[in-house]
Amino acid sequence: MEDLFRSYWWLLFPLGFFIFGAWDRWLVYRRSRDHLDLLRSFTDQGKEPPPELLRTIREAALDDDDDDDWGYRGRRYRHDRRMRRWHRYSPYWAWRTFFVTGAVALGFWLASRYADIPGTEGPFELVAIIVGCVALGHLAVALFSTGFRGR
Repeated sequence: MEDLFRSYWWLLFPLGFFIFGAWDRWLVYRRSRDHLDLLRSFTDQGKEPPPELLRTIREAALDDDDDDDWGYRGRRYRHDRRMRRWHRYSPYWAWRTFFVTGAVALGFWLASRYADIPGTEGPFELVAIIVGCVALGHLAVALFSTGFRGR
């Protein structure tokens, strides 16, 4: 059992990301449930909810849904949101991601070849292969985003 934890200590990172991702989704669910309960309490009393409350609920819903380009604040908000998405998915960012992941893959490959740490050749080489495949995927995305820009 002790060897299991010594050999696979790195699995703590993906498990931690999974646990924190689930925690984040649970908190988003709780926030939306609380918003609906608050709106339900206003409607049960026969009152109109304050516009500030409705605005914060709409903004929270828009922040949770990145695929929705049709905001509630009008044309300027839609334009700002579209520009953010355009910059996020522009060829610059695709090429930048390719070069960063390629550099990480190259670093792991060099570490597998030239590191003087015994027993790290295999794991470093495995990580270099996996990150290299991810870099090739980012290269394909960069080529497609450059080639089909604005279509």
